[in-house]
Amino acid sequence: MTGRITARACAALLGLACTPAHAQEAPAPVSAATTAPALLSGTLRERGTRKPLAGFSVRLTPGDREAVTDADGRFVFDALPPGEVTLTIEDPLFEPLSDTERLAAGETAELTYYLERSAVDDDALVVAGKRNQARKEIVRRTVAPSEIRTVAGTNGDALKVVQNLPGVARVPFGGGGLVIRGSNPEDSIAYINRHDVPLAFHFGGLRSTFTSALMESIDFYPGNFGAEFGPASGGVVDVRVRRPRADGLHGYAEADLYDAGAMLEGPVTENATFAVAARRSYIDAVLPALLPEDDGLALTTAPRYYDYQGVYDWQSGGHRLRLMGYGAGDVLALTVKTPGDDADFRGNFRAEQGFHRLYAAWNARLTPALENELSVSGGPNHSLEALGEDLVIDIDTLLFHAREDLSLTLSDALRLRGGYSGELFTADAHVRAPQPPKEGEVDAPLSASERITFDGELRGVISSVWLEAEVKPVATLTLVPALRFDHFSAIDDAVLDPRLNVRWQVAEGTTLVGGAGLYSNTPQVDEYVKGFGNPDLEMERSRHYSVGVEQRLTEALSVDAQVFYKDLYHQAVPIEDTRVQYRNQGDGRVGGLEMLLRHAPTAHFFGWLSYTLMRAERRDAPEADWRLADTDQTHILTVLGQYTLNPRWSFGARWRFVSGQPETPITGAVYDTDGGSWVPVPGRVNSERLPPFHALDVRVDHRWIFDQWVLTGYLDLQNAYNRQNPEGFQYDYAYRQRATVSGLPILPSFGLRGDF
Repeated sequence: MTGRITARACAALLGLACTPAHAQEAPAPVSAATTAPALLSGTLRERGTRKPLAGFSVRLTPGDREAVTDADGRFVFDALPPGEVTLTIEDPLFEPLSDTERLAAGETAELTYYLERSAVDDDALVVAGKRNQARKEIVRRTVAPSEIRTVAGTNGDALKVVQNLPGVARVPFGGGGLVIRGSNPEDSIAYINRHDVPLAFHFGGLRSTFTSALMESIDFYPGNFGAEFGPASGGVVDVRVRRPRADGLHGYAEADLYDAGAMLEGPVTENATFAVAARRSYIDAVLPALLPEDDGLALTTAPRYYDYQGVYDWQSGGHRLRLMGYGAGDVLALTVKTPGDDADFRGNFRAEQGFHRLYAAWNARLTPALENELSVSGGPNHSLEALGEDLVIDIDTLLFHAREDLSLTLSDALRLRGGYSGELFTADAHVRAPQPPKEGEVDAPLSASERITFDGELRGVISSVWLEAEVKPVATLTLVPALRFDHFSAIDDAVLDPRLNVRWQVAEGTTLVGGAGLYSNTPQVDEYVKGFGNPDLEMERSRHYSVGVEQRLTEALSVDAQVFYKDLYHQAVPIEDTRVQYRNQGDGRVGGLEMLLRHAPTAHFFGWLSYTLMRAERRDAPEADWRLADTDQTHILTVLGQYTLNPRWSFGARWRFVSGQPETPITGAVYDTDGGSWVPVPGRVNSERLPPFHALDVRVDHRWIFDQWVLTGYLDLQNAYNRQNPEGFQYDYAYRQRATVSGLPILPSFGLRGDF
């Protein structure tokens, strides 16, 4: 067989460039298609987070050309000759990248590169808190959830970090209440977007009821807070919900020993974004297998909880519309086999709590100087505690809340703010229970307590109007006079509370603060409802005084110290007259010192040292002696820190020392023949104190970084050296002997979280 083999055929068959010796092929004509220039474009993103990397230099060889990525991380090289090119990207914070591409004539190549961080930026200072917002309160301590999610001992819950700030007492057994500057938990309020949330924490304080991932910031006011908050006489926690991300679809899924949760967020349209999140515990599936069978308890329904959130956020120009739905629920049911020191405390016990809310807010800049926010929320609350048929507290509440907030800037030296808040509630209550114990009282056995029965409807309206001015006579001095008016229809009482806060920057980095004001709170529902309490009660009152200094030591390090005093008066307290049950004759006083040495979040480290020196006292009548309050804790010291070694490893620790809780000793007991049980005889109220509490918590986080998502594993070890912290006393049936009840032992928590 004979024939000619062309050079092109030879190359195609053999992979070689060859031409037969006996034949020469004429050169092919050159067409425009083989010489057309190519175009190369691409996008740089951070590996794991998928965030666009702006301002990065991309070098191309041959030709030694360079392009810089724009805000979206994009770069373009045009008019490139066909052939092989090499892209090189180098940055001190990221692993270097070199990639070779072969471009065909006329080709348009689109590439995406993911760069992985190799180091953290020592020069990038990130300060927790709201930027470009003038301070007007005496004390506003702000934490940013994205930066403190890994604080040891909090299980990733941002709201629990507030319990580590000055002025906040430790709750026994690590519970979730907020005891702020010696006030009872019911005297403080937790808000979500300025609407109070009825249940801030799940059973036992293990988790807050709103996911940390949707929190923009948490502002904490231990006292002397602005007129827009109330009615409250303790402190305020104000959670702000962030706008969901608009740069693509993002989310996470996570699970630990207690629960599992997930979130999804992203854009809906050019102007609108959404987010949905949910969490559900599975303690009810694990705990029954861990408890011994013969422990006096039989779990019918082990503790379980859930919560959910949904957010829609639209904004255009000076207008913003936010819609939100959120809620939570807890259930615990068990059978008490062994009654212990209370003969009636046996049988089927069930506890439930929960709420659901719908929320809408419209923000508008009506003129360059006038801003308006109108917001409404509403939904049901449910609370149930039942032990057999002898103790039942079943309350279903429907609540509606509306706010109108206006801000008018008249000049650089004067800004006016004011608004209206109205809260309507109606409740169906079915109660058969003893009078609940109050501050300073010792629990009596159920068998020796008289039951009070109530079946009916409760309703009330809290109407509030507030006005404040921010006056700057000079650039370094801010005066904030304010007035707040509250009326509570259920007791038909109204109060007017004037307040004044002052901030004076005396030097660069040094600010003096001070304030005084009146604050009011409504009595508790069992204190004023007819049958349980006194419908003629009036609002409880208090005076707040604070002076302090804020000092910036370095760019990252600051210290603030506050001396505070609270005078509580007109407090509702139980009296011996069973016809009225309660009267506004109680007093209280709380004073102390708060200090916070804080290292703002930087690339490698953040942390703080928090110390509170406090004395909280109460008396139940003007002629009575002062005594320690149940909430008194003399010394509260917290030291915590978080160190980021590199983008993959971080370590954290928290150490706490707290003076022991006040205790009322039991000096004896008398036998109740009618109830068939021993009734304790208390000694002087809160004349003893438990031993101090101290514990170390540690946490380790490791991240596995992939192109489009990140997997994080963590170990959060609470009470690392297994301190047996006393939390109270357990007495025998006749109150002759007592044993110490210890808090939680060493408690490890393992978890995984995937973010994309």
